[in-house]
Amino acid sequence: MATCPTCRTQYPDDVSTCANDGEGLVPDDTLEPLLAPGTIVGEYRIEGKLGEGGFGAVYRAVHPVIGKAAAIKVLSREFSANPQIVSRFVAEARAVNQIRHRNIIDIFSFGVLDDGRQYYVMELLEGLTLDAYLRQRGRIPPADVIPILVKIARALDAAHAAGIAHRDLKPENIFLVYDEDTGLFPKLLDFGIAKLLGDSTGAHHKTRTGMAMGTPLYMSPEQCRGKNVDHRTDIYSFGIVVHELLTGRLPFEAEDTIDLLVKQTSAPAPPMSAVCPNLPAALDAPVLHMLEKDPARRPRTVGEAVEAIAAAARGAGIEVKTIVPRPEAAKLAEGSVRIVTDSSADQGKTEAIAVTHVMPVESTKPSPGQTELALQTSTAGEGAGKARGGSQPLLVAGLAVAALAAVALGVVALRRPSGDAPNAAPSANVAAPTIEPKPPASSAPAVVPASSSLAPDAPPAALKITIDTRVPGVEVFLGTKPLGAAPGPIEIPRGTTERLVFKAKGYIDLPREIPTEDGTLAVELKPLPRGPVYSKEVENPFKP
Repeated sequence: MATCPTCRTQYPDDVSTCANDGEGLVPDDTLEPLLAPGTIVGEYRIEGKLGEGGFGAVYRAVHPVIGKAAAIKVLSREFSANPQIVSRFVAEARAVNQIRHRNIIDIFSFGVLDDGRQYYVMELLEGLTLDAYLRQRGRIPPADVIPILVKIARALDAAHAAGIAHRDLKPENIFLVYDEDTGLFPKLLDFGIAKLLGDSTGAHHKTRTGMAMGTPLYMSPEQCRGKNVDHRTDIYSFGIVVHELLTGRLPFEAEDTIDLLVKQTSAPAPPMSAVCPNLPAALDAPVLHMLEKDPARRPRTVGEAVEAIAAAARGAGIEVKTIVPRPEAAKLAEGSVRIVTDSSADQGKTEAIAVTHVMPVESTKPSPGQTELALQTSTAGEGAGKARGGSQPLLVAGLAVAALAAVALGVVALRRPSGDAPNAAPSANVAAPTIEPKPPASSAPAVVPASSSLAPDAPPAALKITIDTRVPGVEVFLGTKPLGAAPGPIEIPRGTTERLVFKAKGYIDLPREIPTEDGTLAVELKPLPRGPVYSKEVENPFKP
């Protein structure tokens, strides 16, 4: 007998496809055991299966006492028996918790089922992928997309400061939930997807040891060549994402993977204004800067790159929104629903390829963020190699991970103040002020003081600060505008809404809020991440 893995309908051995949902049938003896509703997994009770993919299944669950909803990712029996993949599965959870940023999905529990399968518990998200949002709109205007980019940049910079590179950035791995205060709020998914899956992993990922892995449409030149990569590979991939969001088209496309890899490594990226004449040409330079073939020529951080885009947009007269409207609800619900739980479901002319390097990570804690959403997931997206088209929504529960590994890029700490959270309006109830009636206008002339000494002194037009730092050659910027070098003194115009940014060669940029008074500001910059060193040793997460 054969069974549909989705609906569990059984068929005779001579049938290969399910009549209900078109899924391929699998032999009964290879079918994964299903966690029935009511099953207790850790502290959570299973309510139903959300999806199943190449690496396992995802279930909706709820805490029976406090009612907290969650998603539970369960590795298949095949992968649970592979110590390398189990190690990377655990590394995914560790990486996310090391970063601890509210724009990255939260994983908060891990365990082993009685039958030996590993699982972890993560937040449940309600919304859609950035890919699905792009499908709705065709292309996204700069005013709408920049607030989303800013939040993603903060998440990536926090990851890089913790010594972790994403390495598979694409719109399908960015999830949008809706926040009442800030509008669309992005969550970064899929940290540390598998590197060395080998031949034992089946047909879902056709990769081999030593191959360059990632998603070719978004891969950096160094990834395409199979070279060691650092955080700058994310800057290149993010540049492709930005180009696609603003123009509705990818900068590099090809009929097969080999041609695409050649273009990624050697062909210059087209200016966005040449692809989409409605876009201001001023936006071309900052995006092309991200798409430099040489990693050393790219921006130093993702935040720096996005700030350059925002500055160019403002210079072109574009008013950047602070709240991005909610996507159309009708388009979230229309069409049939297909469940996908990992990137192995992507199908297209260019296959998905994944890589992660494993190396020791020095202990560094970036600015903590808070993950606070427990919602249900709904997303859309077909293969990375297909043209953007169609509007069929997909339901995705949480992170799609197979073999996961943490990437150490050295000890860096991008210490952001509480600005990692969106600029939300205060939600506390505030009593409305009493409005006194305005007295009638008098015909008598206004009395002007004879001496200006009676009026209070006006505050100085600029703040003056001195920089206290051990790092040589620190330059101070107001946004992208240079103010001078440390130690100063540095004059800052009052009333500006920009952040201070401290930069030095070989160090990660440090953004800081502008002080309210004159004085000395202590600045501690962290070195840029080192290149990764691959270790063949596989950590056993269950070793005492």
